[in-house]
Amino acid sequence: MTKTPEISLFSFSHRNTSLELRDALAFSREETESFIPKVRDELRSEVAVLSTCNRTEFYLFGAPEDLDWQGFSDFVTQTKAVLGGEAVCPIHYRGQEAARHLFRVAASIESLALGEDQILSQVKDTHRQLLEIAGKSPILDRLYQYAIRAGKRVRTETSLCDGAVSISSAAVELTKRIFGDFKEAEVLLVGAGETAEGAAEHFKAAGASRFAVANRGEPRGQALAKRFGGAYKPLSDLESALKTADIALFATGSTSVLLDPAMIKRVMKARSYKSLTLLDISNPRNVDSKVSDESGVFLFNIDDLEQVVRENLRERQKEIPRAEAIIEEVLREWEAWMHTMQVMPTIGEMARFFESLRVQELEKHQGRTSDENYAAMDAFSKALVKKLMHNPISYLRGGVEKQTLRPEDIAVLRDAFGLGKDE
Repeated sequence: MTKTPEISLFSFSHRNTSLELRDALAFSREETESFIPKVRDELRSEVAVLSTCNRTEFYLFGAPEDLDWQGFSDFVTQTKAVLGGEAVCPIHYRGQEAARHLFRVAASIESLALGEDQILSQVKDTHRQLLEIAGKSPILDRLYQYAIRAGKRVRTETSLCDGAVSISSAAVELTKRIFGDFKEAEVLLVGAGETAEGAAEHFKAAGASRFAVANRGEPRGQALAKRFGGAYKPLSDLESALKTADIALFATGSTSVLLDPAMIKRVMKARSYKSLTLLDISNPRNVDSKVSDESGVFLFNIDDLEQVVRENLRERQKEIPRAEAIIEEVLREWEAWMHTMQVMPTIGEMARFFESLRVQELEKHQGRTSDENYAAMDAFSKALVKKLMHNPISYLRGGVEKQTLRPEDIAVLRDAFGLGKDE
């Protein structure tokens, strides 16, 4: 017997899968474009793929017998040609739990960094991709709409996503407390690796527009400077670069001190002791701690920034109950919509049944009465059918809203009107 179709989720994330396997299971846009039609053809299911750096998740809508977790796991690993000895065991949720999980993902409760701000955009991208690639996917389309609603509400109605939770974003937050805004500030990036690049993105998002890059390797330094519209200087010109900077962020792999008390004395004198904020997020540190003794210098290191992160995480964790309450509200809205979808086919068939009877009876009088009378009979019969359908439809919709409607109740109504039976 075919069971009622339902939502299913197969999740490979930082909670249950190694980084190496997550890398192997990541889906590009091109791979998703070929994978979705394949699933629709072979499993007869709607499917959406959410693939980020920390998770690859598959949301499906179809008959449960077509969506056993082991079979789908094998299907995915064969598609991606994942080899090796590591077992591929996704988290598998169905129905309400699958929807709840997606809403928690969109709200960033399931993120590695609680409250991070990228995941909602990634969920939106997946929804857009679903519509572009899969065409008609009415259930998953609506599921993602509710997930995006949940994510937006959590962000606007709680403080779950407030405050920095990474070292680079904490560096920006601390600096903003000093500057207020970065519109006129020149940001010097000492180093051109991923950490420096991430910090630059945070500064730009916070309003900074003037950048400079000092790096030992010219190609990478030039590339980062070009990306953010700044000037490149070799690391040997660090002292010169510091003379015009308002903020300097050190994020290099150097094992030696790059800025010592003697250099900062020369720099500050050349700057007429205009204030300079130094952010040293290198490990080991690139800035001598005694540099902070110089007048006008504000030095922050990793320990200072980690304290900001810990404080913000504690504040975010306090918001989890409020965020979860919002998710449950949206989940109830989703379930009400899903219950409505269960009765919509019956309502549609009932409407077609009554319309067929109406037209059959009306056609018996066609040509046997005046056009004026025929039009009046047409209008009268439409109004009568609408009234006859009112109570059965109200019964179905009312049962959905009160969550008292059972599958057998729908079956009795269908039998009473002979719906779905061969004529």
